[in-house]
Amino acid sequence: MELNFILITIGLMLLGNITHIVKKVVEVRQTDGEFSILKYLSMYPYKTFLIVMAGVGGYLGLLSAGELTYVSAFMVGFVANSLGGIDASKAKVA
Repeated sequence: MELNFILITIGLMLLGNITHIVKKVVEVRQTDGEFSILKYLSMYPYKTFLIVMAGVGGYLGLLSAGELTYVSAFMVGFVANSLGGIDASKAKVA
């Protein structure tokens, strides 16, 4: 695998994380016009770190399975952030 491919897919994984964070910020800004990405990151520093690490884990899983593509790299970052937003304390058991 080429170094360029690895660097591009790492960037896409991080872009997926950032895209989902921006999506969350846009949703909150509809009710709080002064909310920003920096405020989000300062409110949830540990959660943000864990979400990025989950993305890295997913990335490495795709890489080791031979399934890493540009799209899968982006989506693993996006989905890691999305799953990190699930509040287990509010989950309903059927």
